[in-house]
Amino acid sequence: MIIQPYSIFEMFAGAIPIAFQTLMVAVVLLLLVSFVMQRQLVAAGDQALIPSAKPTLRNFMEILLEGIVSLMKDTIGPSWPKYLPLVGTLGLFILVSNLLGLVPGLGGPTSYVETNLSWALMSFCVAEYVAFKEQGAATYLGHLMGPIWWLAPLMLVIEVISHLSRMLSLTVRLTGNLFADHTLVAVFLSFPVIQWFVPWVFMGLGLFVAFLQAFIFSFLTIIYIGQALEDAHH
Repeated sequence: MIIQPYSIFEMFAGAIPIAFQTLMVAVVLLLLVSFVMQRQLVAAGDQALIPSAKPTLRNFMEILLEGIVSLMKDTIGPSWPKYLPLVGTLGLFILVSNLLGLVPGLGGPTSYVETNLSWALMSFCVAEYVAFKEQGAATYLGHLMGPIWWLAPLMLVIEVISHLSRMLSLTVRLTGNLFADHTLVAVFLSFPVIQWFVPWVFMGLGLFVAFLQAFIFSFLTIIYIGQALEDAHH
C-alpha cells in the first residue's frame, strides 16, 4: 500500500475519495486555462497568429502544443490531426496534475495509481482500437500471431502480454516517479530548519520531472498510435 503525503483534501475524504477530489481540481484548472486562452484568442482577433512580445499563458500553451504537433507529424504522419485532441488533452491534463503535486499540502492526481491507471487504460484502448480499425480484424490478428504458422499460438500469447504491459509500464512509470518526488519534498518540509533551504532544490527537480513525465506519457501514446497505423500501411 502506498502511503500518501498529507493533503488538505483529507478533511473531506470521508465523503469523497481524495483521488477524485484532486482529479476534479485538475479538471477545473484545465478548464480555466482553456477559458483564458479562448478569451485571449478572441481579443487578439486578426492578430491571433502573431505571438505576444512578452511571456504569456497563451505563448506557453502554444509552445507545448507545437511540440506535441511536431512529434505527432513525425510519428503518426498525415492523419495526426485526428488524434491531436486526445493526445493534447491527455498531455496537458497530466502536466497540470503533476504540477498540482508540487504544492505542499495539496497533492495531485498523479500521486494515485487509480488515476494513472485510468489514463494508461485510455491510451492503450485508443491505440488498440486504431490498430483494429485501420488494419481490420484478420490483419490485426495476423500481426499478433507472426509470420510462422506453427509458432502462432506462442506468438499470440507473447504479443498479447507485450501489448498489455503497455498499461503497466505507463502506470508504474508515472506513479512511481511522481510519488517519489512528492514524498521526498514532503519529508524535507517536515524538518524545522532545512525546510527553508533543501526542499526548494527538490521542488526545482520536481518541476523538471513534472514536464518530463507528461512528455513521456504523451510521446508513448503517440508511438503506440503510430505503430498501429504503420502496421496498417504494411
